[in-house]
Amino acid sequence: MKIKTEVREFIASHYLPDAPAESITDTMPLITSGMIDSIGMLALVDFIESRYAIEFMPREIDVYALDTVERIETLIHAKQSQGKTVAIHT
Repeated sequence: MKIKTEVREFIASHYLPDAPAESITDTMPLITSGMIDSIGMLALVDFIESRYAIEFMPREIDVYALDTVERIETLIHAKQSQGKTVAIHT
């Protein structure tokens, strides 16, 4: 739960400064809705990498894996548990 809270707080402070972090739901589209653009997606990746001490390969950075708080949390857990780069695709 801590990951989701931290990701929500980052998104709210950078992309929704007038909205509380709690207004961002687990399944709210972040990128496909236009809330976060391609430059913002890179900032989100930078935050995730530095905050959770993980590293993404360029092929791992895609709209699907980063489009919701729920998917971001899944990606972070997968990276932490494997300790290496993984690709999340469905």
